[in-house]
Amino acid sequence: MRSGTRGGYSLVELCLVLALLALLAGMAGPPVRYALALARVRAARGAMAGQLARTRALALSRGGADMVVDMSRAESWIEASDTTTPIVAMADGGLVAIGVDGAAAGRVTIAYDGLGLGRVASRTFRFRSGPAEARLTISSYGRVRSW
Repeated sequence: MRSGTRGGYSLVELCLVLALLALLAGMAGPPVRYALALARVRAARGAMAGQLARTRALALSRGGADMVVDMSRAESWIEASDTTTPIVAMADGGLVAIGVDGAAAGRVTIAYDGLGLGRVASRTFRFRSGPAEARLTISSYGRVRSW
C-alpha cells in the first residue's frame, strides 16, 4: 500500500456483499418456513397424543372417560363421571388446522371405557399448517399411532 491511500471497502463492494446475503436469505426462507410449520403440526399432534394418554389413564381410574375435541378452536378437554379437566389448547393462535376423517367438522368425542378400551370406530386426525401435515390415528381399541 502506498502511504497516501486508505484501507477499507468501496460502496460497490458493500452493495455486492449485501446483494449476495439477500439472495442467500431468500433461498433459505421457504425451507425455514416449512420446518416451522412442521414443528407446529408435530407439537399439536403431540399435545393430542398426551391428552389421549391422560384420558385413557383417567378412564382406568374412574371407570370411563371421554375426550372432547373442538376442532374449530383446536382445543380439547376430558370429561369423566365426576370431573372435567381444564381446556387444553393444541395449537396456539389458530396456526394449525385440525380435521378428522369420517366425521363432520365441529366437536368429536373419543370415549374410553373402564378397561381403557376405546368405544368408537377408528379415527384419523389431520393436523395442517401450510404445506406441512401430520396425522394421528386412534384405533377402535384406543391405541394411538402417530404418522
